[in-house]
Amino acid sequence: MKPDLNSSADARLIELKAWLQGLPPALGLDLQTLRPASSDASFRRYYRLRAGPDTVIAMDAPPSHEDCRPFLQVGGLLANGGLNVPKVLARNLDAGFLLLSDLGEQTFYQAIQAGMDDRRLQALYRGALAALVRMQKIPGASLPAYDADR
Repeated sequence: MKPDLNSSADARLIELKAWLQGLPPALGLDLQTLRPASSDASFRRYYRLRAGPDTVIAMDAPPSHEDCRPFLQVGGLLANGGLNVPKVLARNLDAGFLLLSDLGEQTFYQAIQAGMDDRRLQALYRGALAALVRMQKIPGASLPAYDADR
C-alpha cells in the first residue's frame, strides 16, 4: 500500500518532510512535489521531489532497521571506480535520511521496452557492459564478505 503523503499517521514521513524543510533554501526543494519514487526489498522508502529545474531523491531508511553507512560506503567505492551513482546532497544519518541526486525515472528495462531504435539499444548495452567491467575492477577489500549469514 502506498503511503498517504498527507496522512498524519506516517510519523517517518512527517520527520522526513521536517528535515527537508530545514535544508538550505539554495537546494530549491519544492516539498509540494514530494511523491513516492520507488521501493526495494528493505525498510527503505524513496521519494522524488523538484529541486529547482531538476528532481532529487529523498531516502528514508529507519535507523532501527537500516544503516545508511554501508550504502554510502558502496556508493563511494562505485563512484571512485568511475561508475555513475547518486551524489549525496544532504544527510542526517541519526535520523536515517539522505538527499540524493536523481539518476532518472526510467529504468534500463523500461528504456528497452519503450521500443527504441537499434542504435540507441546497442549504445545502452555497450554502456551497461562497460559499467560491469569497471565494477569488477573495483577493489572490494573493505567490504564485508558475502557469506551464509548475509
